[in-house]
Amino acid sequence: MKAKDGVRILFDLVLLWTGRVSWSGLFGPGGNRRVVPIRAAVVPAARRRARITRACSIVLMVLVGKFCAPAFARPTLDLTTAGSSGYIDLAYFVQADPQTTGTGVIEPFVRLSTNQDVSQGYNTDARPLNLDQNNSPQFTRSLLLGDVPAVSLNGTLYREFLLDINQKGALAGSLLSLDTMEIYLANAGDLSGYPGSLGTRVYDMDAGADNWILLDYRLGRGSGSGDMLAYVPDSCFDQSDGSYVYFYSRFGEYYANNAGFEEWAVRVGELLPRIPTPGAVVLAGIGVCFVGWLRRRETL
Repeated sequence: MKAKDGVRILFDLVLLWTGRVSWSGLFGPGGNRRVVPIRAAVVPAARRRARITRACSIVLMVLVGKFCAPAFARPTLDLTTAGSSGYIDLAYFVQADPQTTGTGVIEPFVRLSTNQDVSQGYNTDARPLNLDQNNSPQFTRSLLLGDVPAVSLNGTLYREFLLDINQKGALAGSLLSLDTMEIYLANAGDLSGYPGSLGTRVYDMDAGADNWILLDYRLGRGSGSGDMLAYVPDSCFDQSDGSYVYFYSRFGEYYANNAGFEEWAVRVGELLPRIPTPGAVVLAGIGVCFVGWLRRRETL
């Protein structure tokens, strides 16, 4: 539907609701729209205005639903506030700014290099690549499970993955949706073909529901700073399924990709300070308040 068609529908509905023209008068016996003289209004002015208002509201909702549905859809997890976090299924996601992701700090394993609205791909040593991955083996390559950091959060062991996104810096273009995240295990690092040819799926963000995460590029420190940490339970990774990790992701269905690349990586060496889980944040806050209270009472 084009904008001019929506305007015409709006005008037609106003005519019908206000009684200025009948259905047959507007469309004719055969259902084809034709131009007709507008007859005089036969309803009081107040009632006519109410009908016009209702008609405009209905058409506006239709047009908004047609053209702007993604913008009004609610994310499963909103990470557009600094330090925000949450769970989808068993995995834990947290907005994070690790400050630096340079050489020796992270090792990228898949980079999606396209400015298309929707961008998708997975890591592999296979060539040619069939989706939106960067062709360089420095940025798109195989990944061994043993190279994925294991991190303990509240007594549960997780595998950690780092996401770095790139969007326009202006408010109107800084948001990006992560719509799909799937992880597979396989016995070889050069598999190709999504879906169906990447081994055994061990995690699916959309399992049982259409889940998605909303991210804000402005919360980071620009390209290369990192924007989100994803923690997937280690219990999902049964090494009998293979020692190679395949990581598929898709961005931009709800909030479009518009600049630069999206890159998944693993941190190496000494990891940066752990991101506290929600429970740890609450306990830390209580501790700080308690210390402050004691100091005010001069007991310390």
